[in-house]
Amino acid sequence: MARVHAKGAGLLVDEFDFSGVSNSMTLNFAETPADVTAFADTDMTYVQGKPTFTFDVNGLWSTASPNYDGEMFIDLTATSRRVGIYPGGLTDGNVGYEGPTLISASPRISTVGDVIACNVTWQGAAAPVRSTLLRYATDSASANGTQYTLGTIAATNTIVGVLRLIEITGSGNNTLDVKIQSDTTGFSSPTDRLTFTQLNQASGVTFETQTATGPGGSDNIWRAVVTIAGAGSRSFKIGVAFGYYVT
Repeated sequence: MARVHAKGAGLLVDEFDFSGVSNSMTLNFAETPADVTAFADTDMTYVQGKPTFTFDVNGLWSTASPNYDGEMFIDLTATSRRVGIYPGGLTDGNVGYEGPTLISASPRISTVGDVIACNVTWQGAAAPVRSTLLRYATDSASANGTQYTLGTIAATNTIVGVLRLIEITGSGNNTLDVKIQSDTTGFSSPTDRLTFTQLNQASGVTFETQTATGPGGSDNIWRAVVTIAGAGSRSFKIGVAFGYYVT
C-alpha cells in the first residue's frame, strides 16, 4: 500500500500556516468515561463522557517570519484558537482534523548545541471535526472548487466550515466571497449550505468558522465556491475546510 510521508503534514492556526516550523504532531482523541457507580453495585459502572482532544505539536522557535514564537505567546491569553492538522499536507481533498482550542502548555526548549524548540499543547474547547480540505489555493478570479463525495449528512449532525484568508497580494479594491455548496451527482442544482462574510483587502488576513444543522436528504457531494469581484488585481490565498460532528 502507498505510504504518506510525515514531512508534508500541514499545521494551520487560525489564519496562519505554520507547517514549515513543525517537526512532530500528535493528535489525541478521547471520550472520558464518567463514574456512576452506586454503593449497591457489584462492579464499577460508567457512562460515555463528552469527547475531548489535544493537539501536541513540536515546533522550532522563530521570531522572524512566520513568527511562531510571537503568535504562540499571544495564544496563551487568547480564546478558542482554531487549529487544523492535515497529516497528508495542505492539498485539496486531503483529510485532517479541526477544532477550537486553548493552549495548555507551550515550553521553549534550549539545549546547548541543538535548535531551540517551541512546543505547544492545545486542549480542545469543543467537539473535534474530521474535515476535508475543499480548497487550498491562491485565487485571483472566481472559481468553483473540485467536488468531493463526502456522503449525506443527517439533520442530527452539525456541519462546520472554516475559511482561512492566509495572504493577500496585488493592488486595488477587490472583494472575496466564499460559500460551501452541496448537491447530488453533477451539481446541476446546488444548494448553498454555509456562507462566509465578504472579505477584501481591508479585512487583512483572517479566519471565520460557520456552522449549520446537517441538511439531511440525498445531497452527497460538496464543494467550495469562490467569487472575486471589484476593480483591482488582488489575489487571495485561502484555505476552506469542511466537516461535521454529531450534535
